[in-house]
Amino acid sequence: MHFNHLLEKRDLRRICKNGMKNCYLLPVGNVTATAGNNVSLTVECKTCNRREDIFLTEKQYKTQEKLIMKEVEHV
Repeated sequence: MHFNHLLEKRDLRRICKNGMKNCYLLPVGNVTATAGNNVSLTVECKTCNRREDIFLTEKQYKTQEKLIMKEVEHV
């Protein structure tokens, strides 16, 4: 399952370097808390390895927490 829906619209416009329409983003690495009850999450494209840090509100993170943790464990 990809996590492109967590990105802002402007970030979704980027084309994958391997010729695909959009990158297939998966969470990797640690999930960290930031100021203001936000969560920082690093995602990486499955095909071109582009990395990006995204910031989620606590509510957004709690909604996706089980899926994120399941994917992070596979890395």
